[in-house]
Amino acid sequence: MKIEILDIAGPITAEAAEAAGARLKALQGVQHVSFFDAPASLHARLEDIAPTRAELVAVLEQAGVRVEAPRHPHASGSCCGGCGS
Repeated sequence: MKIEILDIAGPITAEAAEAAGARLKALQGVQHVSFFDAPASLHARLEDIAPTRAELVAVLEQAGVRVEAPRHPHASGSCCGGCGS
């Protein structure tokens, strides 16, 4: 099991989050979906065999939810989390 965290570009309504979550949960391998307000993000709990990040993003975009580009780790891949980037 793993968790995919997607940053949402801007706020979304509860109705949009519910509709997008239902679409994601319909995908094989998606166990649970949670939306958070601040910062706007989505956490998807996935099975070992699950959709790719690109597939999750595509489903969200079809539902009208825009996802920010992934942030790549800095400092040679290690991050203490202190700077928030």
